[in-house]
Amino acid sequence: MTSQIITAGQISASIAAILTLAGIGIKWGILKPLKLYIREMTREIQPNANGGNSLPDAIKAIQKVDNKLNSMDKRVQKLEKAICTLD
Repeated sequence: MTSQIITAGQISASIAAILTLAGIGIKWGILKPLKLYIREMTREIQPNANGGNSLPDAIKAIQKVDNKLNSMDKRVQKLEKAICTLD
């Protein structure tokens, strides 16, 4: 009976060691290269990439253009009202 318990413990320890080694192998063989690949592919949209011309910078530029267009629209509407009252 005791030898069976010892044998079962040895088998479970062996299985645990094999699974641990497999997990480490998967981490270093698959996950690390995958993380490096993702980091390389998304490097262009990081804030310090392209000399500071990142995605947030593009959004700020679009907001400036939108504000200018809104301002111009208001001015055109005022001019149209002024022209219509002259007629």
